[in-house]
Amino acid sequence: MRIFYKQSEQDATGSLSSFGVQNCYFKELSFERDDKSITKKPHHHTGFEMHFITDGFQEYEVNGRRYTLESGCFLIIYPGVSHTVIDSAPNTKKYSITFDKHGEKSQDCFLGTINDRILGNFDYIYNEALLKKEISTTLIENNILEILVFAFRLSGWEEKKNTKKQNENVVVSLAKRYIDDNIEMAPSVEEVSEYCYLSTKQLTRIFNRFEGVSPGEYIINGRIAKIEKMLADDSFSLKQISETMNFKNEYYFNLFFKKHSGMPPGEYRKMLGK
Repeated sequence: MRIFYKQSEQDATGSLSSFGVQNCYFKELSFERDDKSITKKPHHHTGFEMHFITDGFQEYEVNGRRYTLESGCFLIIYPGVSHTVIDSAPNTKKYSITFDKHGEKSQDCFLGTINDRILGNFDYIYNEALLKKEISTTLIENNILEILVFAFRLSGWEEKKNTKKQNENVVVSLAKRYIDDNIEMAPSVEEVSEYCYLSTKQLTRIFNRFEGVSPGEYIINGRIAKIEKMLADDSFSLKQISETMNFKNEYYFNLFFKKHSGMPPGEYRKMLGK
């Protein structure tokens, strides 16, 4: 048996964890070298087992029913289900993924067919495990996640649909990123709406829902925050701040800042002791 991946106990932000997967192992097994380690008496696990046969065959007994896995088949065994290996061909090779995941529909097992994409995932994981690069663990996790999702989908797994609220939240994130990246240029609500492929009315409704302010207010607040940060740095003159923040001249800069902060920028700087 060769273990190509073991999920870190401290992993809380990886792609597998985001899918609710914990304690995940990815292993390659060969009958020729692993025959003695195959458990041949009934047993069960608290987590999931997935077995993917790429050569030969194995016969399983799951809760008293027999399943033959030929090359190109996979078997999902659900938590707490009694099973054992009845027979194996001498040339049998398989990949195994074991993991914990809560909240899935309970059944005994599911027998499915491996596709070319999954075979490609196996090759990718194998090669990255050999490379042992800094990014390899992340790439391996992404490929394992793709295998799990494909297998679960075939088993009839009921996925949570991406709700309208989630979609709208993504739009807000996109709009905020555009505004923050271009805050010095004073982007208009119309420009942000066009960037997000929405009308100004739609963008305003979504923004108010998630941010509690309109996109116009968010832009103003962002510009004031940026100006206050620059005023706190006495290496910037008021003229430089006005030009950086794309005002026509210092008069409009003073007018804008006083309107939204209650005092001219010069007074604000003096208040900071600059």
